[in-house]
Amino acid sequence: MQLRVGNLPDDATEADVEKIFTGVCPPQLVTIIRDIETGKSRGFAIVKMPSEEKGEEAIRQLDGTILQGREIVVRSMPETLPGEMEFREWLTKHASEVLINFGVSGGQTVLDYGCGEGTFTIPSSRIVGKRGKVYALEARPDRLECVREKAKEAALDNIATVLSDSSKSSIELPDKCIDIILVYDMMHEVEDRRGLLQELYRVLKGEGILSVFPMHMGTEHFIDVIKEYGLFGLRNRYGLPGFKTASEILNFKKC
Repeated sequence: MQLRVGNLPDDATEADVEKIFTGVCPPQLVTIIRDIETGKSRGFAIVKMPSEEKGEEAIRQLDGTILQGREIVVRSMPETLPGEMEFREWLTKHASEVLINFGVSGGQTVLDYGCGEGTFTIPSSRIVGKRGKVYALEARPDRLECVREKAKEAALDNIATVLSDSSKSSIELPDKCIDIILVYDMMHEVEDRRGLLQELYRVLKGEGILSVFPMHMGTEHFIDVIKEYGLFGLRNRYGLPGFKTASEILNFKKC
């Protein structure tokens, strides 16, 4: 089982984190996630536990405990592949740069599918401007409320929040109305991938781009998944030069 340990002190080390877990169960691996460019801690660590039982016990005993004056937060999280979390943090920091690089531009309509708290919704909104529009689609109401609050703070009025039904793959939007679709760090949660990809194909314009960050799945595996369904072909892939990660941004075109 993999855990995320957050709110760490800036100078906390892997040994510090490992020490607090030892009383519950020695972890298999502790990795503090660091900024790719600066090497500084991003304030959280990934901890791999030997079993789900030990992981749940660690959450019960350690969530809210104090490490060097900080109250740490311990939560479960999906298994990550090598380099994914560091790349995800880099993407968060450079969201606007990355979006512009692969084609998001003024006046476009963007669908942020599984938008979370708006990490890519807000920069997309700024890039497409008043002539454009961003649909922020999410199954968790609290995440959509967070997006709305961020949009209000930034005085952005071109974002439409859409509450989706996680049990269905249907998207309540017209055919061929979207220029860019973002599916970042959530495809692993989708049970009916064929159904979702068919819906994404339907709402995407003929020359549109489907951009996927297949975190927890890996680049090569996801390319194989896409090939199996025959709806999209790989247009290009976007990674960070000099940094190896199991998952990159993959941009697809309609077949």
